[in-house]
Amino acid sequence: MSKDVRTNNDQAVSLRGWDALEIKLKGRGLSSIEIQEARKSFFEGIELLSKMFLSSYDAEKKTLV
Repeated sequence: MSKDVRTNNDQAVSLRGWDALEIKLKGRGLSSIEIQEARKSFFEGIELLSKMFLSSYDAEKKTLV
């Protein structure tokens, strides 16, 4: 049986990534400008990690061939 009503804590547990982080930041009282900056930083970090993974994967793939 699923719950129809969920609290913020329940949402933070079921949500992942930026959505979960945004709920926590709002809960700590950050302003909308601070949350926008955090969102930009979050997605820049994800993009950087993706590029690092892809370059590492490509380098490893070349050594196996």
